[in-house]
Amino acid sequence: MKIIKKTAAALCAAMTFSAGAFAAPLAPELQIDVLTKTAMVYNGWFVLPEREKNSDEWSYAIADLDQNGRLEVLKVKPGWVEGGPRLLCKELTEDGSRLLGEIALDHTAVPDLLATSDTSGQALVLYDAKKNLYHYIFKETVYHTEYESITTKYALTFSDGTLLVSPLAHYQWILSGREGGVTERYYLPKGDSDVGMEIGVARYNDIENEAFPGCEVRGVAFWWRSAKELKEAASIGRLRDALAQSYSSFVSGRKAESLWNQGE
Repeated sequence: MKIIKKTAAALCAAMTFSAGAFAAPLAPELQIDVLTKTAMVYNGWFVLPEREKNSDEWSYAIADLDQNGRLEVLKVKPGWVEGGPRLLCKELTEDGSRLLGEIALDHTAVPDLLATSDTSGQALVLYDAKKNLYHYIFKETVYHTEYESITTKYALTFSDGTLLVSPLAHYQWILSGREGGVTERYYLPKGDSDVGMEIGVARYNDIENEAFPGCEVRGVAFWWRSAKELKEAASIGRLRDALAQSYSSFVSGRKAESLWNQGE
């Protein structure tokens, strides 16, 4: 399990509203206005392509991971980019600051949240009413060769300024033999190694409920917008629309139970 600890950073001087306005969260549409105005300015949350190597590979989504009314900008880079998958999260807080967290570049600990689709990342959401926690369950499939792949289930939990990223279980698919025989293995992660205790398919299919029992099942959809898309939207005055669409997708969500039945 990796933990992202978040450190405060001041919003840039271009922000024109008072910090006192954040005593209670602004309405989501007003927060999106703030994000729009502070995207492209110096030290803004959106890094322009010319200011960072390979920054065109980043994608963004607007969410409220802990459902506390304060929006977050999720920023991810896929695993095929040099250095492996990367994940950052910036949240608007009551005092008008941004909280920033980043996780180490470790493929076994960081899911490629873009792996499900080019534009929309489906996740299963487990809500723990007793603890008021939301656990986002993602799948990522990595092809080591055309004859072997490993699918990992991950849980992301955002609470009190800390983002926990935890692999739950692995599914290994191997094609071998003259007749194309298939070998399938299911196992738990073990420390720094992918190889842990072997389990059955039934336990793999239910591993998120084992890890987070008694939770309400919900669906959500992250609408990722590429850096290129956001830059083009900003150039024609449509950046706010692009951010609002991403947040609307997250809020409306979609039932995603079918993603979690074995049938990789």
